[in-house]
Amino acid sequence: MLDPRQLAALCAVVETGGFDKAAKTLNLTQSAVSQRIHQLEEKLGQPVVSRTTPADATPAGRRLLQHFRQLQLMEGDLMQSLGPSDATAAFTELAIGVNADSLATGYWKPSLR
Repeated sequence: MLDPRQLAALCAVVETGGFDKAAKTLNLTQSAVSQRIHQLEEKLGQPVVSRTTPADATPAGRRLLQHFRQLQLMEGDLMQSLGPSDATAAFTELAIGVNADSLATGYWKPSLR
C-alpha cells in the first residue's frame, strides 16, 4: 500500500520544484522529505523524481501524482457526502477566558444568554 505522506512529499517536491521548498511547504526538514521520496522509490524500484533544477517527476512519478490527486478528490467528495456526524454536530467546545474583575462584576453573564 502506498503511504500518503510519501505521495504528499512527491507532490510538494514537484509543485515547488525542489526538496527545500517542499520541506517548507510540508513543515518538515529537507532530510525528511528526501527520506520519504527515497522510501517511495525503494518501494517502486524506480526513481519518481528527476534531481534536476527544478525537480520534476519521472514518468512513474507523474502516474503517482495523478493517482494521488484522484485520491484527494475522492476523499474530499466522501467527506462532503458524509457531512458532520451527529456527535460532532451536537457539541462544540468553546474555551472562554475571563479575568477576576469580569467574574466579580458579572460582565460576562449577558453574553451567555
